[in-house]
Amino acid sequence: MDDVKIVVERRYAPDPIDYDRLVSLVESTGERVVLTEADVPMSVLFPAGVVAELEHWARADYPAPAPIPQEEEEDANETTWDVGRLRVEPLANPQEYGPYTRYVRADGRRVSFARGRMVVAVQLTADEAAWLEDKSMHTRQGFMDPKQAAAFREFLARQPPVGDQ
Repeated sequence: MDDVKIVVERRYAPDPIDYDRLVSLVESTGERVVLTEADVPMSVLFPAGVVAELEHWARADYPAPAPIPQEEEEDANETTWDVGRLRVEPLANPQEYGPYTRYVRADGRRVSFARGRMVVAVQLTADEAAWLEDKSMHTRQGFMDPKQAAAFREFLARQPPVGDQ
């Protein structure tokens, strides 16, 4: 799958990202949009259904990340904090971008975009997106649905022992 790559130049404007256009692109094409800065992926906008599927498979065999240690938790109450390579500003209220409403989740890392109270896109850091895709791929490759597993067991049971072939 080819990603749509968008170059974000933050030196000249505080928030040059046109979320209205980008989320519309994600929603209409079903493709992800990679936001980069100086050719380094910073975050990825996914269709909400893609994130749900990735999380299902990735989290099936891997636990959620560990909670923030107590000493780091106190620092997280500042007005801004670093998340990976991004600087996150906590929002008191959701922000409107055309027909989309942008909600920053409590962890400050994920952002959801809703249209008419339905989540249509999710923005993840590039690191989390890579982790989810890698873990979901490996888990999905090892999965056999129950009917397939039963048929495979039956097939193996009909095979002669290795030395008898």
